[in-house]
Amino acid sequence: MRGTFEYKLGGSGDALTVNIDLDAVCANALVRLDRYINWADVLKLTENDPEAAHAAERLHTLLQHMGK
Repeated sequence: MRGTFEYKLGGSGDALTVNIDLDAVCANALVRLDRYINWADVLKLTENDPEAAHAAERLHTLLQHMGK
C-alpha cells in the first residue's frame, strides 16, 4: 500500500485523540524528516506560546518513537 495517508481527529475539549494511518514508506520518511528539523529553533520560536511548544515537544517525541 504505497502512498496511503489518513488521519482522524476525535474527542472534545482537552481529551483529543489523533489517529494516523501511514504506509511504511511514509512512516520511514517522517522518521527521517525528524532529523532535519531543528527542534531547538522550533522551541525558541514557540517560547511565547506554551501550548505550541508543548505540541512541538510531543511531535518530536512521537517521531523519535516511530524510529525505534
